[in-house]
Amino acid sequence: MINNYFSTNQYSRPINPLNHTKEIICPICSSQMNQIPGDYLECNSCGYMMSQEQPGAGAEVVSLDAVREKNYRFICKIIKNKFSQLKTILDVGSSDGHFLKVAADEGFSVTGLEPAAHLAEKARLAGYEVIDGFFPGAQGLKNKMYDIIIFNDSWEHIPNLQESLQGIKEHLKKTGVAIINLPSSDGIIYKTAYLINKFGIRTPIDRLWQKGFASPHLHYFNTRNLKLYFENNGFVMRYSSPLYYYTIKGLWGRISCKSSFFVSVFAWVSMVILYPLVTLCSDCFMACFSISENTGENI
Repeated sequence: MINNYFSTNQYSRPINPLNHTKEIICPICSSQMNQIPGDYLECNSCGYMMSQEQPGAGAEVVSLDAVREKNYRFICKIIKNKFSQLKTILDVGSSDGHFLKVAADEGFSVTGLEPAAHLAEKARLAGYEVIDGFFPGAQGLKNKMYDIIIFNDSWEHIPNLQESLQGIKEHLKKTGVAIINLPSSDGIIYKTAYLINKFGIRTPIDRLWQKGFASPHLHYFNTRNLKLYFENNGFVMRYSSPLYYYTIKGLWGRISCKSSFFVSVFAWVSMVILYPLVTLCSDCFMACFSISENTGENI
């Protein structure tokens, strides 16, 4: 069953008499999406991909602190350099508060939003304001506005992105920016996993999609189709940049937390060898968007 990630009924064509299934059209460019091995759907035109996994909440991947620290510091630097007037931040999917800590250290006024109660409580115990619930329906968000709404490794987990885009318009100040930090389908690791998936080796691509995790990835974007998606919905891209996908520090724990020993050894050795190349063709990026002045939105 195709999940409702983009209010999917809107993108279903009539039943195909050849295979008795509904054809799914791409919610970004309206081209047909085709199924590829592993129960994923891919648009052959813009490259957007979606999963048929069920959404969820939680954080099962461990040993990410080093790479996230590096990326969070870089994101804060970009905000200061390019959007220096912006001070208040809502971190959607704030987990245990790592980004809240980094941004607060950098002088920003921060608020988290987290659906997993134990993670929200952990951030509160560290001294940060955290709203319980999902974006944008959380009761604690009512009538609140922010200079920045950031999605750190959470955008790809959200079931209904159309609803999230509307939520950004409702809670982002007119002069603000939305920042999306997420995995890229243009990275060398993803492209390699995608290629060998065609030969029936599905473990790498399933791991990248976090298939079977409490909160699997539901979407895979690249810079081009994410830009197109936001532009089609009344936004303008202001900036984009690659981010670090991993660091050697913490890599073993990240890989081995959900993989067998021998698979983990192979993956770790490969990723250490490939590290210089991966930094040039990263599997992670950030993009900043503002609301277009031509949308007619009453913010």
